[in-house]
Amino acid sequence: MIDRPKTYLKLLLFPVLGLFLFGCTTTYEMEVDAVKNPQAGEADSYVIVPRDPDTDVTDLRHQETIEWVKTALSGKGMYEAHDPTEADMVIEVDYGMEPPRREFKVVEEPVFATVQEPDRIQTVSTRDPKTGQVVTYQIRVPGQRHRELIGYEERLISVIVNEKYLELTAKENVLEETGDRPPQEIWSVSVRNGDENDDLREYLPIMAASVTDYIGEDTPPKKKVRLKSDDEAVRFVKNGLDGAQQAQLDLESRSSYETGI
Repeated sequence: MIDRPKTYLKLLLFPVLGLFLFGCTTTYEMEVDAVKNPQAGEADSYVIVPRDPDTDVTDLRHQETIEWVKTALSGKGMYEAHDPTEADMVIEVDYGMEPPRREFKVVEEPVFATVQEPDRIQTVSTRDPKTGQVVTYQIRVPGQRHRELIGYEERLISVIVNEKYLELTAKENVLEETGDRPPQEIWSVSVRNGDENDDLREYLPIMAASVTDYIGEDTPPKKKVRLKSDDEAVRFVKNGLDGAQQAQLDLESRSSYETGI
C-alpha cells in the first residue's frame, strides 16, 4: 500500500529544495590588473613555482590553489611542461590575504513611517428587541495603521576589510642558462578583492576564474570584474583540469560528429 501523505510531502519538498539551492548565488566583485610584454614571443608551456621560496608545496591548500590556477591557464590554451627545463616560461604564483584594515563607508538605510488611513463612516442596522423596528445609524471606524517606506537616509559605518589577492607572473625560462641575466617578464596578471569576508579558500577559485580571460593580455588599471558563484567560468575552474579536459574532449567529439569525420 502506498503511503499517500508521505508521497505527497516528498513531491512538495522537491520544488522547494530546488528553489532554495538554485536561488542562493553569491556575486563577487574583483579588480584585475593585467600587463603583457609586446616584445616577448609566444609561450604556451610552463612550469609553476611559488613566488615565496619558503612556501610548503606539499601543503594541500597550496596544491588545491595551484590546481585552480592550472585550470585557468588551460582556458588560454596553456599547459604544464613535462620537463621543467623544456618549458617556455616560469610562472610565479603568489596568493594570500593582507592584514585586516578598518574602512568607513556610506550606506543607505530605508526609512519607515507609521501611516494612518482616514477614518470612514459605516452604516449599521439593528433591530430593536422591544419594538421590533429596524434602527439604522452611522458610526465612525478609525483608519488602519501600517508602516510605509518613505525614503532612504545615508549613514556612515565602520567595516573591517579583508583584502585577498592572487598574482601570476610569467617569465622566460632560464633554468638551464648560466650567468646573471635576469629573465624577461612575458606577462603578469593580478586580481584583488576587498570585503568583509575573510574566507580565502572560498575566494581563490573565484579569483582564478576572474583572470582566465586576461592572462597574457593588457587591461585598464583596476578593471572591474563581477562573477557569480554559478557562472560558467567559476564552474570551469572548480571542476579542475580533469573536468576541463573532459569538456574539451566532448567538444571535439561533437565537432567530429557534426562534420561527419
